Amino acid sequence: MNYVISKKTFPIGNEWLCDGVPCRILSVTESTIIVLPMNGSKKSIPKEVFDIEFTECLSDDTYVYAPRYPDGRVSIHEFDIKPISIVPLKNIFKNHPCYPLIEKAEQDAYHSKGNIHCIKIADYRKFKSGEEKATTLERIGDPVFNRQRRHCPPVSSNWTRADFEACSSFPAPIGIRAEDFALPSEQNEILRELLTQIFSCVNAPDLPVELQTHYGITIHKNSHKCDWCGELIDIHGLDQSYCATVHSVNFCHRDPKIGTKAGNVYIGHCSCNREQGGYSETERIDQIIRLARSNPELMERLKNGIF
Repeated sequence: MNYVISKKTFPIGNEWLCDGVPCRILSVTESTIIVLPMNGSKKSIPKEVFDIEFTECLSDDTYVYAPRYPDGRVSIHEFDIKPISIVPLKNIFKNHPCYPLIEKAEQDAYHSKGNIHCIKIADYRKFKSGEEKATTLERIGDPVFNRQRRHCPPVSSNWTRADFEACSSFPAPIGIRAEDFALPSEQNEILRELLTQIFSCVNAPDLPVELQTHYGITIHKNSHKCDWCGELIDIHGLDQSYCATVHSVNFCHRDPKIGTKAGNVYIGHCSCNREQGGYSETERIDQIIRLARSNPELMERLKNGIF
């Protein structure tokens, strides 16, 4: 038995061990089993807890089979992929206007959105022990983690409150929003994409060639544009009030419903992001086509613009 899966979410010390996350067994003694969850650091599990809370996870030379993950499986190599460190960048550019973008790139690549309804471990323990203080909380807990690693199992948007209250993990969280989900390999790819964009902006500092090689990226100076308006992005726009002026910048999504996934996020203008709203680029194009069909003058302008 090389891999196991936790049957429900429960706390180990000050960290959650999430329902459905495959874990690699690192060592076994008569009293303790050391496991490495795919979405966390190694955990020491007392044998009596291990026997109750875990079940064997099937695997082959390529995959670990985990039903709560897309396609019901996870590539074994994902266990060995570590987040890319941006410490060298922080040290070099700590006094440059691009510094907040570097930090945000790391945050968006590796962590899910916040969720104020996710129960804290201390409150969870009170609830499970039957203390009255915990049971008086309204709608205690939420299935979605708060700021957890993005490779926790995705929670379907069809998951209801009744489903959550009926599951064995309740009131502990069981995963992250489906649009936040990304395996470790994709998270690293997202970070590389965002770093490439940051250092390709106008007025971005020079990124030493050795660091470009280290991060596996290629910088094209003064080339990065906002997808919505087509204008070059100026790093100095960060000096303006956040989301308050025409050229302040933001992390935009080509399709907001997909979330921060590889190829779907780019640095653009805040004003352009507001203009796009919650619609995808494709949906906005479809809206323009529908409008043009009922307006011959607009259709003519549209044809001339395209052809």
